[in-house]
Amino acid sequence: MLTDRKKRILALTLVATFVFMAVSPAIVSVDAAFSSDLNVGPYVDKIVFKVIANQDQRILALQAGEIEFDNSFFDPVHLPVLDADPDIDIFSALRFGYGHITINCRDYPLNISGFRRAFAFAFDKTRVTVEILDGFSQEHDSIVPYPNGWCIEDELPYHYYTSQPDTGNHILDVLGFDIDPVTGFRNAPDGSPFNVVVEYSSSSPEIAGGTAQIGVDALHLLHVNAETRAADFNEYISRLDSHGDYDMVFYANNYLTNDVDWLARLYWSEYADEPYQNPCNFVNASYDAWRDQLLYSTTYEEVQEAAAAMQMILHENVPRLVAYENTYMQGYRNDVFTGHVEDLAYYISGRWTMRKIHRIDGVPGGTVPVAISQEPDSFNIFTTNSAYSAAILNNLWPQLYMYSPDLTPWPDLAENLVTETHSTNPDVPVGHTRFIVDVIQNATWSDGTPITAEDVAFTFTYAFESGPYGNPAAATLTDLVAAYAPTPFRAILEFGTESYWHFSNFAFLSIIPKHIFNDIDGIGYAGWNTWNPVFDPAEPNVNAGPFTFTDLEAGEFYEITANPDFYYYPQEDTSTGTGTGTGTGTGTGTGTTFNAMLAIVAGAVGAAVVILVGGFVLLRQK
Repeated sequence: MLTDRKKRILALTLVATFVFMAVSPAIVSVDAAFSSDLNVGPYVDKIVFKVIANQDQRILALQAGEIEFDNSFFDPVHLPVLDADPDIDIFSALRFGYGHITINCRDYPLNISGFRRAFAFAFDKTRVTVEILDGFSQEHDSIVPYPNGWCIEDELPYHYYTSQPDTGNHILDVLGFDIDPVTGFRNAPDGSPFNVVVEYSSSSPEIAGGTAQIGVDALHLLHVNAETRAADFNEYISRLDSHGDYDMVFYANNYLTNDVDWLARLYWSEYADEPYQNPCNFVNASYDAWRDQLLYSTTYEEVQEAAAAMQMILHENVPRLVAYENTYMQGYRNDVFTGHVEDLAYYISGRWTMRKIHRIDGVPGGTVPVAISQEPDSFNIFTTNSAYSAAILNNLWPQLYMYSPDLTPWPDLAENLVTETHSTNPDVPVGHTRFIVDVIQNATWSDGTPITAEDVAFTFTYAFESGPYGNPAAATLTDLVAAYAPTPFRAILEFGTESYWHFSNFAFLSIIPKHIFNDIDGIGYAGWNTWNPVFDPAEPNVNAGPFTFTDLEAGEFYEITANPDFYYYPQEDTSTGTGTGTGTGTGTGTGTTFNAMLAIVAGAVGAAVVILVGGFVLLRQK
């Protein structure tokens, strides 16, 4: 593992930043009998996502062969049993994310930063590691996950790892949170009594409930009236998205990229009342002052300075308390299928495993049952940010580029890309950045309509124009000044600024079909959040991924089936060992080519995108 974070952030291959643990024999990435081209697939007939809320039931289903693997990680208490089963292997890695307690920074008295800091000092992260996660975790403070090269965890001047109630109580005493002699609980500085409710998912009593209880215990050490409350995961996430009422909520984030430009949005004051943004309702002028430097700098040093300062401000003000960064363990069966792909963002249950998994005996086809612990909240790519929806949606939608298993850009629809500024092409206005992207010519939507550059240009126009109606997809496109298609298979995107992050601001968004969204009976700009595909059979659900959605029983299972019209679908019988794919190309161009651009934006190519399946900054889990 690289220890110099500057070296890690500049590394194009990020495997070194991720801690893989050899609990069992290494996962086979691609079997010799199948195409080594990462894009080519799928090789199975169907993936069936089964909703199994109880972890013990998921473990039993895995042991019985009723599921091939679980989309979630399992509690370490199950490790001995699973490790002893010869038909089950275990994948383990340091999580690219964490469990945390989000705090409502809007409502009194939680809007007092000293109160939140006192809570952080009293909270016992070591106890979470020992009692809740059996040592398969590490204490962590920075809002940026430890494997991310921008993380300043090792440079923080102090930590909240152990319970320090004396420090917390001193802070509250100074702030005027006096203890009521009758109740024994503190009143707010204005003399009013208050209590704090720490909510958690009712379907995760051990990890979520246990962590929430440690939070309540910390508040009790501070003489604060507090209690836990079990709640429905989708309900309280919806409440957070709409800036509704809450005190503290426990859930987990999985980050999907190695970037940090999401710091400019997730905690920005102007988004404190914007739907789907800033769920902490955090407002801080000092934090906002670093935003432009983070977003519009063009050098690593400038971005790093801003990212470090913003992490330090969040560390001091605690809008969100990281409770743990755990070891992520997933069990998977090894007796029928192979080809599981290790993925820095999705582990072994992500899109690349679904694309490359195949039967051990070489016979094509088969059905892969996978457990998800919550039912999807929506199949609208603009409104959902649920990990359980993403598990399905990631297999249905095309993008210009996808994140490869090591989080570097991997071409999907894009065949060639050229980057131009005024210095490389005088026709580009000073200060602008222009991207010229050629797309493959054999891709079709699931209704048979060809995918063209018109769809690409329309995607960004749609996201930008629906922004005033609240679409969060517009968040990374505020500097977009043009999106058009001069030819059927060439799109041009132009930004009115230069930035370390511009490639990532567009490259990973899901491409949408212009003829569906732009027709008279289509969705339209204002209808971005009312579109209800899958759950409403009358709504259009046209996409172009390696799978298509074919069946569901709401709350029970969701089935996707291999798409034979997928532009990288294997063209020969995989049993012959000669599976191949289509849709590849080399392309030509002038200016800064994609490979050269990687050298310029190395470390920044994993920037966040607000559409979930196009690389949303995070996925939420119970």
